[in-house]
Amino acid sequence: MIRAIVRSTVAIGFAVFAARQLVYGGRDLARYNKMREMSGDPPLGAPAGKKHETNSAARTTNPLVMLGSVPSDLAHYIRMKTM
Repeated sequence: MIRAIVRSTVAIGFAVFAARQLVYGGRDLARYNKMREMSGDPPLGAPAGKKHETNSAARTTNPLVMLGSVPSDLAHYIRMKTM
């Protein structure tokens, strides 16, 4: 009987934890999409119609392209900071 109580408590705790993660994750995703909208980027999951300055798609597939894009990324962020 005590095992059943412990298992039930653990299951309820896990369910509450998972529900909170979903709720807060949804809020964070909405906030992140608003920030992306302010910077002119499409929301997450939307197909990108234009090529980004940072070439983010190439950076995820080719490490040499990622290293080559670092100077342009730094220049982009410095321009954003000085605005």
